[in-house]
Amino acid sequence: MRRVVVAIALSLLVLGAAPGGATADGTPANPQQQLALIQQIRAQLGSNLADALAAQQQLRLSLQTNSAQQQQVQGKISDIEAKIGALDDQIAAAQLRETILARRIETERAQIRQLARSVYESPGSVLLVLAQSQSLSDLFTRVADLNVAGSRAADLKSSLAADLAQLEQEREAEQAARDEQITQRNELDSQLSQLRALQAQQEKSMAQLQQKIAQTRSELARLSRQSAQLAQAVTDMLQQQQDAIIAAAMQSVWAQLQFWLQTNNVGQVPTSAGHSTKYRFIWPEPQAQISQPFGPSTFWFEPAYGHYAHFHTGIDLVEPFGSPVYAADDGIVALVGSSSSGYGNYVVIAHSGGFDTLYGHLSTTLVKSGQRVTQGTAVGLEGSTGNSTGPHVHFELRVAQKPVDPTPYLPPGAPSAYRG
Repeated sequence: MRRVVVAIALSLLVLGAAPGGATADGTPANPQQQLALIQQIRAQLGSNLADALAAQQQLRLSLQTNSAQQQQVQGKISDIEAKIGALDDQIAAAQLRETILARRIETERAQIRQLARSVYESPGSVLLVLAQSQSLSDLFTRVADLNVAGSRAADLKSSLAADLAQLEQEREAEQAARDEQITQRNELDSQLSQLRALQAQQEKSMAQLQQKIAQTRSELARLSRQSAQLAQAVTDMLQQQQDAIIAAAMQSVWAQLQFWLQTNNVGQVPTSAGHSTKYRFIWPEPQAQISQPFGPSTFWFEPAYGHYAHFHTGIDLVEPFGSPVYAADDGIVALVGSSSSGYGNYVVIAHSGGFDTLYGHLSTTLVKSGQRVTQGTAVGLEGSTGNSTGPHVHFELRVAQKPVDPTPYLPPGAPSAYRG
């Protein structure tokens, strides 16, 4: 996964082969051996410095992306706040109209009750109105007027009640829209909090890296004035600390993926026509050799994982430089990144069911973030970018953000073009 620095082994070989012995502190007595050892230590420090600077650059880019994402989310929150404010005004106006209309309905009801009471208490008054008719035509007119008046009162009451019901429906719809906006705002607030937490973590890693870069540069400057044994001890200490920091920095890739998954619903990706009917994934490189399997590793440069001091979180596949690398399953391209350390040029694809795959150390990428890909789509070309000892592809499978051995999900046996 990373360039192997063999300064320690070379140092021991030089010391063991020294015909003239060594000084009391373990430093070779031969000036040429001392110079060769110092040069090896200098190369190791230089490699450490290069890795740290590369990781720092990746973190800087991640922080820039994080800042842009925060601004985007904050903009969405501001838009939603404006919509909520507008809906609050609409709801308040609707409530005022409902109050006015309810009062009017109550007034009409009171008038109708008063008219009914008057007719009930003084039925002669109505008869008197009819008796005062000058003719049969006038009588019919007076009766019609009374009917019209009663009908208008009933119609007005019914109309006002219908208007009130419509206003209530409109207000309830506006309230539902407001509740939906509140839900969206709360989700965006959660996303913003996660981005800020990620930013704080990245800034902490950046500060730690900056400190180690300064220490490494200082050690390089003092190297010629120190004994080889002391310089080697300091170098080993810095390397161990620095490897831990770089490993944490590389986790920012998966942290970015986690945020992408929260803001992009992968859902159920439709199965493509040519998809394997027997296996969930196919080999990303059908003619490859496996150069390093998944699991605990004896390589000191592999990062710690779980209770293992060194763990390889994927499998390394080797084909000739520039060979196409294929998507192992249907999915959506979540991330396309590039760094001079870690995964180098990489592609991350999100699949149905919480599965994610990563293809690292590519010489070039052939897809874009957000692109839908089918099983067998070329996502990049094999390369040796990042921390790589030679052309190969680091293929990593994660389920619910945890690395798992991909081989049980692949066609059995050695890499092949078999799909089944």
